[in-house]
Amino acid sequence: MIVISFESTNYAMLADKYFDEINFQKMVVPTPRAISNSCGISLRINKEDIEKAKVLIQEKHIKIKGIFEVDKNTAVQLL
Repeated sequence: MIVISFESTNYAMLADKYFDEINFQKMVVPTPRAISNSCGISLRINKEDIEKAKVLIQEKHIKIKGIFEVDKNTAVQLL
């Protein structure tokens, strides 16, 4: 799965709101432990939507920790 992790819960909530405004398919999920040991929320998106998500994040000045491909207990940072 592809997960966007944010600098704060506030940024995650803003991204969720902006994604909703353009009917972007995503799901709010707890941040996987493979990405961070601290609690928080992230957005799960489809792999084919990464570029579209990156554009929106840049346009809205949303601070992210990264975009990750997560599989069980491992995470590979894509951005």
